[in-house]
Amino acid sequence: MTCEYDITSRSSIRQFMREKRSNLSDQQQLSAAKRLSQNILCQPWYQRTLNLGIYLANDGEVDPIVMATKALYRGKSCYLPSLHPIKKGQLWFGDYQGPMLKNKFGIAEPDPNRNNMHTAKQMDVVFMPLVAFDKNGGRLGMGGGFYDRTFEFLKNTQSQKPKLIGLAHHFQEVESLPTEDWDIPLSAIITDEGCINVR
Repeated sequence: MTCEYDITSRSSIRQFMREKRSNLSDQQQLSAAKRLSQNILCQPWYQRTLNLGIYLANDGEVDPIVMATKALYRGKSCYLPSLHPIKKGQLWFGDYQGPMLKNKFGIAEPDPNRNNMHTAKQMDVVFMPLVAFDKNGGRLGMGGGFYDRTFEFLKNTQSQKPKLIGLAHHFQEVESLPTEDWDIPLSAIITDEGCINVR
């Protein structure tokens, strides 16, 4: 079987997967979002989770909106990442339903001046978007390194909080991702077809 991208090149994998997910129809995206939600809600750790970090899907990312709606209905709190004004290249989290503004990348995020903001350590679980993943918990993001820098503290602690969960379409799995020293591995990956527990 011939691969349609260079398996040793992060940029080649990124380009291929972004194009593949952007070709999904609105109906395919909605169907994937519903199946993703079912696969999250049946996880044992989800029942104990109170504070969820999520994201607003764009660029063809699998959408956690169905899961977020159900989480809010069940009394859980959902938070969105926002660029930290002081810790450059890092994220903090504001209310999912709070006032928003567009950041320098044109992406909507909680307005830090009009929301109660929370640190990464205050999240129980953070659902992270990704471009590609492997079964070892490797995650290929968009290349900005925001999540890796934000959760770098997890490398030097025994803390199990927050649990980092990658969300993806099932076809975004690759056999093995080329990794870098700064990559933060995931605890699990959940797709529209199931859950892969890593550690």
